[in-house]
Amino acid sequence: MLRFIAVFLAALSFALAARPAFAQDLSDPSAPDSSPWWVQAAAEEAPEKKFHLLPFLEDSEKPRDWVGLTRDTALLIGYQVVGAAVLYALPSSVSKWTSNNKDASFEKWWEHVQNPQWDHDSATVNYIGHPYFGATYYTRARERGFDRIDSFLYAAVASTLYEYGVEAFFEPPSYQDLIVTPVGGALLGGLVFEPIRNWVKRKPEIAWYDHLILIATDPIGALNYVAESLMGIKSDIRVNVPRRGNGVFVEMRLPW
Repeated sequence: MLRFIAVFLAALSFALAARPAFAQDLSDPSAPDSSPWWVQAAAEEAPEKKFHLLPFLEDSEKPRDWVGLTRDTALLIGYQVVGAAVLYALPSSVSKWTSNNKDASFEKWWEHVQNPQWDHDSATVNYIGHPYFGATYYTRARERGFDRIDSFLYAAVASTLYEYGVEAFFEPPSYQDLIVTPVGGALLGGLVFEPIRNWVKRKPEIAWYDHLILIATDPIGALNYVAESLMGIKSDIRVNVPRRGNGVFVEMRLPW
């Protein structure tokens, strides 16, 4: 439920974040910055020296943005806390939470984290919803310059933080979710989301439905862009289209 609230908030952010734009070429530094949200939510420049968890399986040419991914993770946890607070405040007729669900305490959390279980959620939630959220975690790491293996590991970490973090105050961690979220997310993200996003980014002009595609495949990035904009975090964006090759390299510099 908390994850679905995050997606709903991301959809609302479309009105603020999505706008037609063209990539700015480095050859014209004086041109106005009209980059779309997905460019501004990309990885900021990091030191050239890179740390690889599994260097023999490295497949990314961009430097890893550890600072950016850490900030993404902190904001993600913040959304989960806000979502739990909203559900807690809503009447039971709306949230469907019983008094037992709202009886959140450290003692209850500690009991839950020591007793993970196989949940009884529907197949739609377990095998469609959780792979989707795993794919959004995977995509966020890929957008920050991490390779496929590292992005899979990040999806596993993000899922574990949720299961043993905010959700554990209300119910025990789920074995299915801990397995299906990162595994299904890496498959969906790597085989479906990533090719679609690369195809959209290579288009000479970004239409409104392209923004919807990019938001749907990276709602965390879209929501984080809006949150950072509201907090006054300004970025220096440059987009370089290599003369040889079909890729688009995006670099982002933040003041902190």
